[in-house]
Formats: sequence, C-alpha cells, structure tokens
Amino acid sequence: MAEGRETDAVAERPVELAYRPTVGELESALRARARSTGAGRLQRVALVWTVAVTIVGALLSAAGSGRRDTPWPLYAGLVVFVAFMTAVPWLQARRLHRLAERQGDICGTVDDTGIRLTTAHSSATVDWHLYSRYVETPELFVLLSADKSAVGFVVLPKRAVADPEEVARLRAVLDRRLVRADNAEAPGSPRSRSRAVGRGVGSVGLLMLGLLLFFFAFAAVQHAAHPDRFPGIQNNTAPISAVMLGLGTLAVAGAWRLVRRMTAMRIVTAVLAVLVLLAGGVVLYRVGPMLHCWGSDRIARQPEGAYVCYDV
Repeated sequence: MAEGRETDAVAERPVELAYRPTVGELESALRARARSTGAGRLQRVALVWTVAVTIVGALLSAAGSGRRDTPWPLYAGLVVFVAFMTAVPWLQARRLHRLAERQGDICGTVDDTGIRLTTAHSSATVDWHLYSRYVETPELFVLLSADKSAVGFVVLPKRAVADPEEVARLRAVLDRRLVRADNAEAPGSPRSRSRAVGRGVGSVGLLMLGLLLFFFAFAAVQHAAHPDRFPGIQNNTAPISAVMLGLGTLAVAGAWRLVRRMTAMRIVTAVLAVLVLLAGGVVLYRVGPMLHCWGSDRIARQPEGAYVCYDV
C-alpha cells in the first residue's frame, strides 16, 4: 500500500522546467506550427508554385527566340520574394527572441492542472482548455491554441528538463491533456480518409498532366522532325520541348510522392507512371538529336537525319 501511494505521488509530481528560448528553437516552433495549420500549408503550396512558375518562365524565355528580351529583373524580384518568404519564420523568431530576452530565464512546471511559467519580471498560469493539440519535434514540444490558425502557442524545449527521463513524463502529460497534431492523420480517421482520396485524385491528375506535357513536347518538334511534310528551315522548338519533358517528369515524380505511403494507390500509380514515362522516352528519342542546337534560333534536318543549327 505504501509503495503504491509512493508511485502515485511520483506520477503526479509536476515536471519542472528551466530554460531560456533561443532563436533556433523559436524558429523551429514557428515552422512546426505552419506545418500543422491550414494557413501554413497553403502558404507553403503557394511558395512552391511561385518557384515552379518562375523556373518555367525563365526556362521558356531562355529557350525561345526572344531570349534576349527575357525580363530578368522580374525574375530576380520573384527570387527575392521567395527568399524573403522562406526567411519569414526566422525573422519572426528574431523578434520574439528579443522579447524573451527581456524576460530572462524561464522556470516552470507542467502537470495535469496546467502550465505555470515564471520569469524575473512576470508569471503566468496556462489552463489546458486554451490549447487543443501539440506538435513534437526532435528538440521541442509546441502547444497550439484551439483556433484554426493556432495564433497562440507555447514552446517547451526538451532540454529544459534536468533528467532525460522527464521528457517521457512531459510527453505523457501532454498526451493526457492534448491531442497530438499528427493523430488527425492516423489511418482510419475521417481526415485521413479524405486526404487519402485527395492524394489519389491528385496523383492521377499529375500523371495526366505529365502525359499532356509529353504530348506537347512531342507536338512542338513535329515541323523540324518531318522535313518531307514541312520543308525548309524551321524555328528551333527543341529547347521548349525539353522543358516540357522535364516538367512532365516532375509531374510523374510528384504523383509518386503523393501516394508513396498508400499501398494500393502506389501499385496503380507505379503502373501508370511507367506507361507515361515510356511515352516520355519516345519524345526524348525524337528530341535528343536536336538538343545540340539549344542556343540557335533555327534548325533544319538533313536527308541523312542529322540536324543543322542556324543563328538568325
């Protein structure tokens, strides 16, 4: 009996913390919050699409006959914008760190009743109902507020506990009072099923996009590849075709990435991807002999099959 009461007392003992946040920890917390909210994921998708559109536009401009008029200042501005958006969490972390530095060292306790944090200039008690979920990273526990955007968050570094075994106790408290953000993605949950359907549809869509890009790549070089039907010197569209081939391959790779953890869709996607890539291989066989004329404006096919480059 005495031993059982002693075990319960140890289990109920608060987890004690002592730390001073660093810029890196605050940045990691902000990035973890972004990964766990719809707004953060939307921002990441928009950033990826901005990079993709910029790269495609630059490649097409460089490949076309008007490459001397490429709007490089516009592309440079987009690159600066993307770099700034990527650095936003670090900039926010720097501002939060300046505020935290004024508070000094933080001491606190965590138990089933809530979180109590004290500094040299302030003290606060946080009830669990203010937070609905948490994210765990290799270095942190990040508590997220219940609103969709998770405006409020609390950072609990694992290094803040004196004993590494206390990390497990802290995790146990959080599991009892909150929901892990990745539990919503657990197999069988409604959100997991809807995301699986979305991933499957997205995978098929990307495969169809890849096939369409390969078709455009094939069509782009038809004039140069058939001098019997289109005699004379033709515009050099081989670079544009090569860009389409690259984008189609990226679309197929994206389709595989979407379903790489879904057994059934992974098999279906693998079969379809092989067929689509075979079509891309046919296009590459057609375009490959033309690529030595990448920097030329015009191209013509000789009777023996070789291509001659012309600069106008």
